[in-house]
Amino acid sequence: MRFILGLLVGYCIRGKQRLLIGTLTAIAVGCFIVLPAIALSLLALDVRRERLSRPPQTTVPVVDGLNYKTAQSKLRDANLNIRILAERRELPLEPGTIIAQTPQAGERVDCGTVIGPEISINSWS
Repeated sequence: MRFILGLLVGYCIRGKQRLLIGTLTAIAVGCFIVLPAIALSLLALDVRRERLSRPPQTTVPVVDGLNYKTAQSKLRDANLNIRILAERRELPLEPGTIIAQTPQAGERVDCGTVIGPEISINSWS
């Protein structure tokens, strides 16, 4: 590329062989402007196509401390699913209260991801 530009500058300074100057100018424009522009536009198209192929994402809401029904409707509104991960016997909590959740609140996940809460149950059941 530097060689082509050197030839172009040299022949332009001398002012001779206009056909050669025109040819070298066309080659330089093609190599330094047209080919990179084509490569960058194809790269931008590929990036856009890859981004569109990703599933939509949502943020996991806080469901700790809520009862199961309320958490279920809150997660459904956020396009997420719910499946009980574990049940614990917690004395001071009302049965059906969510103690913890996986993934944690605030994380970005794909829509339709299953959120696994741990809920409290009666200590005598």
